[in-house]
Amino acid sequence: MLNRIRSRAASTLHIPQDVILGEPVITVTGRRQVYIENYRRIVSIRDEEIRIQARTCRIVITGRRLMIEYYTRDDMVVVGQITSVCTENQ
Repeated sequence: MLNRIRSRAASTLHIPQDVILGEPVITVTGRRQVYIENYRRIVSIRDEEIRIQARTCRIVITGRRLMIEYYTRDDMVVVGQITSVCTENQ
């Protein structure tokens, strides 16, 4: 119910949903780079899979030779040969 109220408020005030609801912003550039904003923590890092915990979901990046190029408290860049980017419900 609270998310529904926040969603309506965001729509009425023309504020992006990610700001109000804490949704992650995922930008994929080609097959080599994924930029993620609004994440909470890095769950696991493997050469073929990286799992990132966001507030509302878990982000799973699969591919080959994956690595985190950089990360800050607010955003990160994952590089490698990206096969898929998906989210899992909590």
